[in-house]
Amino acid sequence: MTASGLPATTSRRGLAWGLALGLPVLGYGLRGVAIDAARTHPAELARWVVGAAVVNDLVLIPAAIAVGWTARRLVPSRAWAAVRGGLLATGALALVAWPFVRGYGRDPANPSLLPRNYGAGLVAAVIVVWTVVGSVLVVAEIRARGRRRGQCR
Repeated sequence: MTASGLPATTSRRGLAWGLALGLPVLGYGLRGVAIDAARTHPAELARWVVGAAVVNDLVLIPAAIAVGWTARRLVPSRAWAAVRGGLLATGALALVAWPFVRGYGRDPANPSLLPRNYGAGLVAAVIVVWTVVGSVLVVAEIRARGRRRGQCR
């Protein structure tokens, strides 16, 4: 902590810029919610925002910590960077795909809305991610063996 009470990693200039840029955007969004209240349903929106914050704090973050902690203990140090990248990509894909996989917005009267099998698409994308992670690890191991052979001569 600095004398001002801010953590040593916090820049006063960065904080000022963040507030100067963020508060007007926040105000514009809140204004839009108030003006279009019939379409935005402010009470429902507030419940959704608070619920998302609670789910994030009580479910997503603890799950991410548990997965990271477990993976760090199981994965060798030389493979940790690639595995960490794979975990990050998998988490981002799952988070983005969740509404599609769950079918939010699907309308039986309009079959062109959400027409695909998004669960299978998510699985395919995750397979691609982990194939790349595996390939990176194999190439790194081949290079490391080549360096070790070159040193032994």
